Amino acid sequence: MKDKPVRLEEDYELIISSYSHQGEGIGRIDNFTVFIPGAILGERVKVKIKEVKKNFARGQLEEVILASPHRIKPLCPVYSLCGGCHLQHMAYEKQLEMKQDIIENALERIGNQNIKALPTIGMKDPWRYRNKGYFQVNRKKGRVQLGFYKAGTYDFVPAGGCLLFSLQINKLVGYLEDQLSLQKVVAYNNKTREGNLRNILIRENKSTAEIMLVFITKEDILGFDQNILNDLFRTFPQVVSIYQNINRSPKAVLLGKNFRLLKGEPDLEDAIGPFKFKISPQSFFQVNVEQAEILNEKVLEYANLSGEETVIDSYCGTAAISIYAAKQAKKVYGIEVEKSAVRDAKINCELNGISNLKLFSGKAEEWLYRWRRSGEEVHLVIVDPPRRGCSSKVLKEVIKIKPKKIIYVSCNPATLARDLKYLTKDDDYKLKKVLPVDMFPQTGHVECIAYLER
Repeated sequence: MKDKPVRLEEDYELIISSYSHQGEGIGRIDNFTVFIPGAILGERVKVKIKEVKKNFARGQLEEVILASPHRIKPLCPVYSLCGGCHLQHMAYEKQLEMKQDIIENALERIGNQNIKALPTIGMKDPWRYRNKGYFQVNRKKGRVQLGFYKAGTYDFVPAGGCLLFSLQINKLVGYLEDQLSLQKVVAYNNKTREGNLRNILIRENKSTAEIMLVFITKEDILGFDQNILNDLFRTFPQVVSIYQNINRSPKAVLLGKNFRLLKGEPDLEDAIGPFKFKISPQSFFQVNVEQAEILNEKVLEYANLSGEETVIDSYCGTAAISIYAAKQAKKVYGIEVEKSAVRDAKINCELNGISNLKLFSGKAEEWLYRWRRSGEEVHLVIVDPPRRGCSSKVLKEVIKIKPKKIIYVSCNPATLARDLKYLTKDDDYKLKKVLPVDMFPQTGHVECIAYLER
């Protein structure tokens, strides 16, 4: 076997020539690929090799020898420890350009598509946009701390003043740390699986700033005096709903199946554009409603519906895009495998007075097959799959249904490119537009809309 040109724990100098689909810098040593988090295109850097695989290595940034003019000082004091906002070292306008490049590179390299992505739609203020957070619980020197685990580890990083959450949520986090410390709450330990309080889920309605809290415990008991809840309601009148979730699983799953409403309302209500949505503790809801509105409006713009069309929305979730489409289409059919999401979607239809949207629970490929056999004409198929993308069975059924238009909403450039290659391979469909939307500023994640015509 040929020796690799890098060795573990040794330092190397290299120039960053491109980005990975996660926003890591990529450099090469004797044509051997090295991924370096925190490095910017064009920089000369010194890295320490931390992992060596057959075809690539990963390096830790040791020194920036020649810095990019777009390198800035991260605002967050725990930026280098947390890893959640791993693009804070890059000026925001360059983050947007990088995400456009990531999409284009994936489309060309994986999807065989010769198309330029449109400029990424960013935010005017790319901070404090998250309306939901899972906070890990830690106890150190007798004090309870809320925070996050460093990416890929169980190393705890305090959250104090996270810049992705509102000032109100950060204030609430500090209050909870104080009160739970006084109560001598026993934090759950993921390594030993001992302790009780695992996580605290905080959801915030961006329309009215109302808050839902979920204490996630291993045992049935809360592990602290419930009088805290009364004090919490008095101190933070924005908190309108408090739950306990019991999660006994030894695995790293966030929520168990059992919820108990401890105090307040069972749901929050929020809005994306003109539409209202009920949010239960386990509901899927976009964490960035400002950008979700832009994304949904762009889907509608590309759909260009006249009111006479039939639309299928695969992977419809809680029906946000379906509801937008229903206002301009004759009929919309939403398909979703998660039954709880379908229940929420039906509530959202009632909330918005939508009567021309029918929802079905099941696997997309099976439902699409039965639909195709019915022979009804479809104008538009929307697919918005999870990160793994669509199965070939789903794509095959979509092609056989022969809609005039396909709109693919993606959160993963690699699987998007793979699936677009399949949809366009026999010239049944042509890719017309690709639009990145920055749903997650300061991170390498990018949402994207791809528009295809038959």
